[in-house]
Amino acid sequence: MRGTIVRLFAILIVFASGTAAQAQNDLAGKVLEWASGKDVFSVARDLTFDRKVDGTLSAAGEVVILTRDAQVKGDTWIAARRAAVEGELDGDLSIRAQEALINGKVKGDVSFYGLDLTLGPDADIGGNVTYYSPSVARVDRNAKVKGEINGHDIATARDQSPPAAPRADTRERWRDRHIDEQWGGPRIAAPGYHMSAGGALFFGVIALAIAFAAPVTTSRMREALVAQPVPALGLGLIWLVGLPVAAILIAVTIVGLPFAFLLLLLWPLGMIFGLAGMLAAFGEFLAGRIGEAGKGVLGRIVGIVLAAAIIWIGISVPFLGALVWLFAVAGGIGLLYLGFRQTPL
Repeated sequence: MRGTIVRLFAILIVFASGTAAQAQNDLAGKVLEWASGKDVFSVARDLTFDRKVDGTLSAAGEVVILTRDAQVKGDTWIAARRAAVEGELDGDLSIRAQEALINGKVKGDVSFYGLDLTLGPDADIGGNVTYYSPSVARVDRNAKVKGEINGHDIATARDQSPPAAPRADTRERWRDRHIDEQWGGPRIAAPGYHMSAGGALFFGVIALAIAFAAPVTTSRMREALVAQPVPALGLGLIWLVGLPVAAILIAVTIVGLPFAFLLLLLWPLGMIFGLAGMLAAFGEFLAGRIGEAGKGVLGRIVGIVLAAAIIWIGISVPFLGALVWLFAVAGGIGLLYLGFRQTPL
């Protein structure tokens, strides 16, 4: 019986990975775009934007680049794995990304949430720069910021030597690295399964926020991790596989484009909170196994730190790291659903 379950599990994982990869490939060369009056919403896996927008611009993708020809009269909002802004923006700029390079003119304020922010030599910011990141922003000596730079660091690195100035070919290196990750050589292609120490800390902080903000839900997630691991994993796989497929199907119609855009935004958010949810549940489980040291606030923190370290090491293992990432993210999404479903309102 156990062998049969393991085989079915393996088949499900292969199917899920293949379907998700196929969904990504289907979106690779397509740009989904929707306009509402003067406002523009644009989504693609590799999005290069090089024209004028009279209203606001919302852009999402794996790699999002606003070239020097891009001009936005209103505010700009970007969600991406890597983002580069080289155009001229008259309003505020808000970026949610793993890495971001700002090397153009922004007349308003800049806000950044992610891991690595760089202001290049041609950056000209008319307002304030506010960022939330585990690392200190890299600011080229020729960058111009008329307002203040306010960093809210998860891990402050004040004593480190000043970082080297960003290279001019940053966006080209990003695109080459992105292509190499997707197509370079035989490997298990699970998007986003690479994790740095800063990334582990980032997800650990989110897990702590979940654990302290919703302790009852976190306890139920821990119970589901022990008693319902297979249903939790199945629910998470349905999310990871079903959302991109649903976005492709909905995007066929013009009316469905804004809904497809929203679904594509929910997909990376699900991965972020899924991994954080797994850390919260696994940390709660570990806290209950370390005796007196696992009780109270300190015990919860210790448990999540141990969980983050274990999953970080697991994700770093060659080849097997992709499976660890898949189990952690998919399982975490399912645990969040089970935890909130069973929590009385």
